[in-house]
Amino acid sequence: MKKLNTLLLSTLLCTAIYAKEEEQHHHEGSNNIKINYETLDFTNSKKKKDGQRYGIEVDHEDEKQHFQLYYEETKTNTTNIMPEDLDVKKYTLKYEYKLQPKEQVNISYTGIDDNLMKETNGGHIYGLGYRKDALSLTQYLSDYPHFDVYQTDAKYTFKKGGVKTTLIGKYIHLKDKESNNFSKKAKTDYFTGGLKLHSHYNGFHLGAGAYVGKRVFAVMKDGFKVQHHAMEFKESYMLGVGHALGKDVVAHVRYGYHKAKEIPIDNDNVKVKNLSFDLVYKF
Repeated sequence: MKKLNTLLLSTLLCTAIYAKEEEQHHHEGSNNIKINYETLDFTNSKKKKDGQRYGIEVDHEDEKQHFQLYYEETKTNTTNIMPEDLDVKKYTLKYEYKLQPKEQVNISYTGIDDNLMKETNGGHIYGLGYRKDALSLTQYLSDYPHFDVYQTDAKYTFKKGGVKTTLIGKYIHLKDKESNNFSKKAKTDYFTGGLKLHSHYNGFHLGAGAYVGKRVFAVMKDGFKVQHHAMEFKESYMLGVGHALGKDVVAHVRYGYHKAKEIPIDNDNVKVKNLSFDLVYKF
């Protein structure tokens, strides 16, 4: 594992001028509906056992504008130290405007409804991004009741031999983290680097990725995922495959493996596994 981490970090350092992340394929002139289902499994967690996540996304893209609206609900079975099981709802809206064919600006918003984590329940996550050619920069503000999180993403993509490579840098800064027991044991500053690969082969979409370097309260997947619980992630590894089931339907399967620490109770060596399925219908 240490050799893999060293290799990933060396790749990031040697090619740091190449970085952009694309979570979705463009589809100008059409609409998409995506339905996703995900299973979650926690090992060595003192709070969580397993869970399920459901989501639905609708989006429209034309020559100038791209609208995306996403709703997800996560139900997690908890251990005996928690008063009840977790029920989390998130609402995300993202808007992109194309200034030129290869130049865009975007804004995003996510709202959080969490029945247990009062420190982040009612949180508002705002994003503002700019992309030109391969380079993209995005600034996020996570506004929680007692503390704030500022995150800056820098990304750039290059393609060679039919493989699209994306390098990602995420800088995270916590403000007023000492104001509550939920975040005070976190560090003030974090940096994590990511590497993603994507290719097509005989009608299949093939993907792999990894993140190394600690992160907490991070915004992921171009604003469509917010890690709002006090878990310090150390490593993440992902694999995925997709294939068209017909002219307008594509199915994806993705697997993720993560190592983390539950910060408030100093519980290290937590492992999280997730398996997700989604169907995308274009019309």
